[in-house]
Amino acid sequence: MDLHGHLLYIDITQICGIGCAFCMYADKHKSGMSMELSSLARENLAALINAAAVKRISISGEGEPLNNAKVFHEILGLSDGGKQFEFITSGFFPHDKMAAFYDTTQQLVAERGDHCNIRLSADSHHIEKVKWRAHGFSLDYQRRQGLDGLSFSFRSIDTDRDFTRGYLLEELQRWGLEAAIEPRNALEDVLVVGDARFGIDYKNLVHPAADTPAGYLDLHGYIGAIEAKINKRFTLGSLNPPPAANGMDLTIKPNGDVYLYGIEHQRLGNIHFDRIRWEHLASHVRETPLVRALYSQPLADLLARVDKPDLLRSILAKANNPYWLVKEMANHDGLLEQLVPA
Repeated sequence: MDLHGHLLYIDITQICGIGCAFCMYADKHKSGMSMELSSLARENLAALINAAAVKRISISGEGEPLNNAKVFHEILGLSDGGKQFEFITSGFFPHDKMAAFYDTTQQLVAERGDHCNIRLSADSHHIEKVKWRAHGFSLDYQRRQGLDGLSFSFRSIDTDRDFTRGYLLEELQRWGLEAAIEPRNALEDVLVVGDARFGIDYKNLVHPAADTPAGYLDLHGYIGAIEAKINKRFTLGSLNPPPAANGMDLTIKPNGDVYLYGIEHQRLGNIHFDRIRWEHLASHVRETPLVRALYSQPLADLLARVDKPDLLRSILAKANNPYWLVKEMANHDGLLEQLVPA
């Protein structure tokens, strides 16, 4: 089982004051923790980040990662160079503080020959909560300052794409930037500003409330859209276009706990206490029947094996996203075992 092109997600904080109604981690935002880096954590993260098989390191949180920007910049400092980072944020800082954040990030990635994409939330759930909006400011600041180590993209969990499209076009116009939207597929648009192009990704909202407007894909439709986008069947793990092999998809929580993304009922260690290396994780994937099945067999085919269709339908409707599905199924005795081929 070949594994290459890994994704590393590092959640650096649980702290958030934005208050989006949909958030799965809202109970942690006031009393939660932020990541700090022990000596062993630095050693583990450096080994994970600098492995040749890693394609991207994504920094986010169970809260707003700008609340722990110091540790994000410490993580950038662990790179040996030539790495692709991503920072997912609402961009809620006042513009002068946001500019300082961009300047520091640019300096760190430029020193090492790295690159960082800043991925800004651009949906109604976030926009209505954020006083200082970073979208137009960020593209204008990049244009004026020549931040060649940074790029920008946008993400949305709106059922109605027209909100995200309309907001971005109006916001950029306020900054003197004429833009257009180029639809691409069920999960992507492209924002075109002159010769520059900025991706817009659309995601399904996990656990939509009963009064959530219609428009989300159901889980099978969402899987189908991902398959059409990458031109291969959907499994868990880091999906790479064919003929490339898929990789591992690792997530590290603010307390240092380590999980394979989407299989978060199985804790694999902690960066503060254990030695964490990709080769050990690969052995776990290959040798654990459930994980091997989820990484090697199309998820839709595995779900077809479940002999409790009514229960499964209720779980699929609740999870609404394949990366939350296993966590929901783990709450029902014997259900995950049905995914493992005999």
